[in-house]
Amino acid sequence: MEMHQVRYFLAVSETHSFTRAAERCRVSQPTLTAAIKKLEGELGGPLLLRDRSGAKLTPLGRRVLPRLQRIEDENRSVALIAEDHRRLKQVPLRVGVLNTIGPARLARDLAAFRVVAPGVEVELRIGTRDTVVQQLEEAEVDLVITHAAAPTPDWCVVAPLYEERYLVVLPPGHRLAARDTVPLAALADEPYIDRLSCEMREQVGALCTSRKVALYASYRTEREEWVQSLVAAGVGFAFMPEHSILHAQGSATARPLVDPALQRTVSLMRSGDRTAPPAAKLFWRTLLDSAGRPRPGA
Repeated sequence: MEMHQVRYFLAVSETHSFTRAAERCRVSQPTLTAAIKKLEGELGGPLLLRDRSGAKLTPLGRRVLPRLQRIEDENRSVALIAEDHRRLKQVPLRVGVLNTIGPARLARDLAAFRVVAPGVEVELRIGTRDTVVQQLEEAEVDLVITHAAAPTPDWCVVAPLYEERYLVVLPPGHRLAARDTVPLAALADEPYIDRLSCEMREQVGALCTSRKVALYASYRTEREEWVQSLVAAGVGFAFMPEHSILHAQGSATARPLVDPALQRTVSLMRSGDRTAPPAAKLFWRTLLDSAGRPRPGA
């Protein structure tokens, strides 16, 4: 059974005429008649009968009509989905985002993508690095935005987006808030909020140990919003990437960490083992252009 046979049969059932059906389908009447006869042969019996009043459905024709109509409807639906995909209209795009990457910087890039692709429906899936990389490998997401320093699988294509400083987020009225920058040594014996999800947590801890800077963790949590709320409540300070800070104004003070300064690189990642869909390719180009970066693998 071929789709043109189904289409010809449905046209005759609607017009009750082989002649009008051929005109609607823009084929010759012999071509339409031959296709329907072939369909009848495949289904094992006549579907249409001709008399003076026109073409009528046989009992078999009446039984298969609703099913063939559903086939035609599904075919049109698939064609519309494919066309929307080609035009980037109502196309889903799934992006995995590392849970320690804040929205302040990325929101601007996502707004820029919305301008160039208003029909793409972006779903952000927030998770740990292992989770989002696994989702990328299993094609559950199309792209990943993550921290670039961790080991990257061979099948990944990576492009850096931006560098991000680590800041010291201080409670309201803290004695160090008057400084323009905060050296690590000045934080010795200060209570702090331990960000358990921070991918640079071990590096910061080793740095404090090597410089004999003792810190007292008053609270530990994996939730970024809890870290910032606890700082704002005066419980202690926290080390945070600059674009993750949402509550710095008014309730807390953020100052660059110096001596030593720390930063991380946020990158885009995609699979090199499969072809990215059009929406993912456009997202890749748009974010790299917004960051002023070259487009490796674009």
